[in-house]
Amino acid sequence: MANNNHVAYLDSIRGLAAMAVITEHYIIAYGLPCRDALCQRVLDMPPFNFWWDGGAAVSMFFVLSGMVLSLKYFRLGCHPDLQHFNLVNYTLNRLFRLWPPYLVVLGLSAALYLAATDVPFTDNALPPSSWLTDTWRANPLSATDMLREAVLLKLPENVVLLPQAWTLTIELALSLLLPVGLLLVERGAVWLVFFACLVVSLLGVSAFLLHFLLGLLIARNYRAIAGYFKTRVLRRRLLLLIGFALYTSGGLNQNSQMPESIVWAISGLGAGALLMFAVASTRLQALLSLPLLRQIGRVSYSAYLIHMLVLLCVTPRILHGMQAVTGNRSLLWLGGYGLSVAVVLLLSWACYYLLEVPSIALGRRTIGMFS
Repeated sequence: MANNNHVAYLDSIRGLAAMAVITEHYIIAYGLPCRDALCQRVLDMPPFNFWWDGGAAVSMFFVLSGMVLSLKYFRLGCHPDLQHFNLVNYTLNRLFRLWPPYLVVLGLSAALYLAATDVPFTDNALPPSSWLTDTWRANPLSATDMLREAVLLKLPENVVLLPQAWTLTIELALSLLLPVGLLLVERGAVWLVFFACLVVSLLGVSAFLLHFLLGLLIARNYRAIAGYFKTRVLRRRLLLLIGFALYTSGGLNQNSQMPESIVWAISGLGAGALLMFAVASTRLQALLSLPLLRQIGRVSYSAYLIHMLVLLCVTPRILHGMQAVTGNRSLLWLGGYGLSVAVVLLLSWACYYLLEVPSIALGRRTIGMFS
């Protein structure tokens, strides 16, 4: 691969996408930081919504996932090196990477769901929207319902304990299709596109498969993309502008009749273009490899898992305590957001080392038993 820090900068992109999702959920719960109508309208439109466009960030997750999972098979060029590929090992790796941490956080969420009856929602000077207050309170769950949410490969239609987990079930299912994608891309991109259209239209596989396979194609052409755009500065900048415009275009379609699938597809193309720009920009790679961004990227999965629990159980208490100091809405918003993010990152750091690292190690030991 072109350099030794590609994992660092790609992880950082994932971390920034996770932060965008967390920020969007905070904004859905507590609104934008300003009350002025013009200010809200500006912050709600591209490109100014870039920092909290969670929908675009989800598109980035899927394109990035296809790219990251595929990269190691294209070390020698544009043909996948499958000589040492082991389907059982790959499947176990993915299951242990995602499922055990999810189950632990789900169990914590279930315990808080049963115990968190005194969260100070209504007493806050910055009250949350019904989207947050009704997430648990308006969705009674039985023990059987909770157990259904543990089956990550087939979650129920209404996910309550960890509402954001709908993306994880798609991520796990799509990642298990990677071996098929690698075999087909060996025959050419046309075969890959035909396969994607076939399984999406006839078998009901998520349309996010197209995002995932776009990431695979970027991985396949990693060297060519880097070589082509590094020496063509104007084209590289144009790629950035086009990618940014497509990526943030969802904000323009909020009141349109455009099908949601088209909106997702456009933001996915934007995510792909931005990743191609990152592949060719050594300056951006150096920026994304800063220690703080690398750390956020490292714990991004845990942050994605844990952040709704913080918004539901911790943020209201933070705001409740802050209003004894100030009644200014903007200060409450900024303080609540900053402290909530700090709590999410702190807990994510703990979850990464206490859940993710042991889960990955357990997966390796399990694979060793089959070797």
